[in-house]
Amino acid sequence: MQDFPATDNHMHINPIRGHGPLEIGNEFKKAGGTAIMVVMLPSWSYDVKVSAPSDYETCYGYVFDCVEIIRTLDIHAYGIIGVHPAELTQMINRGMELKRAKELMYAGLDIAVKWVEEKKATAIGEVGRPHYPVSREVWDASNEILLYALGLAKDCGCAVQLHTESMGEKEIIELSSMIRKANMDTGKIIKHFSPPLIRICEREKIFPSVIASKRNVETALGEGDRFLLETDYLDDLKRPGAVMGPKSVPKIVSQLRGQEDLKERLWKVNKEHPEKIYGVQVF
Repeated sequence: MQDFPATDNHMHINPIRGHGPLEIGNEFKKAGGTAIMVVMLPSWSYDVKVSAPSDYETCYGYVFDCVEIIRTLDIHAYGIIGVHPAELTQMINRGMELKRAKELMYAGLDIAVKWVEEKKATAIGEVGRPHYPVSREVWDASNEILLYALGLAKDCGCAVQLHTESMGEKEIIELSSMIRKANMDTGKIIKHFSPPLIRICEREKIFPSVIASKRNVETALGEGDRFLLETDYLDDLKRPGAVMGPKSVPKIVSQLRGQEDLKERLWKVNKEHPEKIYGVQVF
């Protein structure tokens, strides 16, 4: 049994194109990991081409299967499901009309929240806006879909993991303004792949999930302990180690928790915060 919590707040596991849950779970556990938030990949990562709402059910099923397998390794695992913002661009590039693409994404979110309500999934994500340039029409549609997702999350009381463009203080403030329109519990809004701007995120009531590089974590701890840790590991055999490897969170936690002044703060980051945000047990 591990003696200290190490929670990866955002990891992808791909049973179709990757190493899959057994290999990744064992690697994570061996390094000292205790909990994984398994986040759905874009549909095409599972070789699924979305043309009907049921196609999202197929993708969600892959996430649920991975969660169940990881749990057999005595790791706390939870599924986070939703429609990745890049889905909109991908469907349009396939020749689908914007209106139909939006309808499919709304339907996918409706299914996702149903599974959250039934406790099969833990949160909605990753949802949000493209991290690459798009037309004004697609950008506006993406914001509409994001607000729809936030509204669903508010109604069911669950957390949301956001995927957005790269953010500095200006962008965080703008995003915070949008979130306030949804009147959602801001303690449950997680900015995935967040910069280590801990004070700004706290002020704007967004919960940052920081990539677990040593530099990022030390910078974040220099501002406080109101953040989560993630790897954004992609589990793609063609892109080994991207973004960070599955051992990264437990390794950095192990390196830093030996410092007495950091131990209590890392406990908050890896146990208290995720348990409060998601309403689950991670250690």
